[in-house]
Formats: sequence, C-alpha cells, structure tokens
Amino acid sequence: MFTLRLSSVVLLSSLLAVGCDSDKAEGDKAQPKAAAAAKATTPAPDKPAAESPAVVAKADADADHNGCIYAEGEKGTDPSCPHGKADGEAGEPQGPATGEGHYGTPFSEADAKPLPLGQVLAAAEPPAGSVLVTGEVEAVCKKKGCWMVVKDGENSARVLMKDHGFAVPMDCRGKKATIEGTLASRTFNEAQVKHLQKDGGGDPSEVSGERTEHVLTASGILIQS
Repeated sequence: MFTLRLSSVVLLSSLLAVGCDSDKAEGDKAQPKAAAAAKATTPAPDKPAAESPAVVAKADADADHNGCIYAEGEKGTDPSCPHGKADGEAGEPQGPATGEGHYGTPFSEADAKPLPLGQVLAAAEPPAGSVLVTGEVEAVCKKKGCWMVVKDGENSARVLMKDHGFAVPMDCRGKKATIEGTLASRTFNEAQVKHLQKDGGGDPSEVSGERTEHVLTASGILIQS
C-alpha cells in the first residue's frame, strides 16, 4: 500500500513538473510575439518635415548674397551690388561671344599706351585715378563672367566690372586683356573667398579665411587672342 502511494506521488510530481515546463515554454514563445505586437503599435517618431523648395531657394540666395563681391555697397549709395538692381543681374557681354572684343565703355584715351600690369603693381604707391594696363586672363567667373583674374608674370589682379554693369565671355581664359579702371587693394572675407572659388569652378571647401588682393575696377576691357 505504501509503495503504491509513493508511486502515485512521484507520478503526480512528474506531471506537475511537465505542466510547469510547458507553461514556461509557452510563455517564452509569447514574449517575442508580445514585443513585436507592442513595437507594431508604437507610433514611429515624427520625422522633420522636408523644407519646401521655396525655403531651400531662399537659403541658397542668402548664401550667394553673403558671398557676393558686389554686395558691400548695397545698403548705401554704391550702385555696384547686383542685388540692389531690379533684375538682380549684371549686364550681358556686349561684344561677340567668341571671347574677343571690347566690353564696357570705350577707353577714355584711344591712343594711350597701356602699361604691363606688373609694372603698375610694382609702383610704391597705387596710381591715382584711372590706369590702362595689359595682362593675360588667368581665370574668369564661370557663372556669369562678372569678374576675371589677370596676370603679368608673377603679378596678378582681380578685375571687377564697374557698377556690375557688364560681363565678359566665360571662354576668354588665356587671352590678352587690356583693362582701363582704378586700382586698389581689397580684403575679401571668408564667405566671399568661398563664393569666388565656387564661381571659378573650384571646391569652396578647399579654401578658408580672408584673402587680400589687388583689385582693378574696370570701366572697359579689350580682349584679344
């Protein structure tokens, strides 16, 4: 009798143990399902709304404005900034589109003999008034033709167009240029330096800091082969 009861107890314990293990296994299986269900019902975090094309365009325009080399006189009486003009653009090249011709106003003295740019830059004092110099076009704005760099040997000057009133063809690099204008020294801030690098076809991230250059504000330019 005692042996029978002991066997019954052992059998009952085994059944209970199996039942517990089965419940635990079912519980383990249910946990991933519950987690997946909770994840599916949890709302995803809100994504930042994409900026509208108008906002992006305004940001780009502001960046261009901040780096514009013609923008310094915009709020004053200087009319040279293109942003202060009704159309916001420089004048188109007036000469032929072959990269040669005369741009801007006629030279004030048609028979005047131009001086090499290097000779003028070597002077102890910048010449007063207008000068007529020659050099080779080393670089030109690839966006509009609103500036170029002219070199003479180791010397160079950046040429800006007076009142932003005209432009030169963008294929004039390597050609001879005769420029009439006023010469000065100018420091460009970092935004302007990057803007010039971009408009010249370079990578703005490759340049930084301020840059001081000789600047020739041109009233007229003659480009020849």
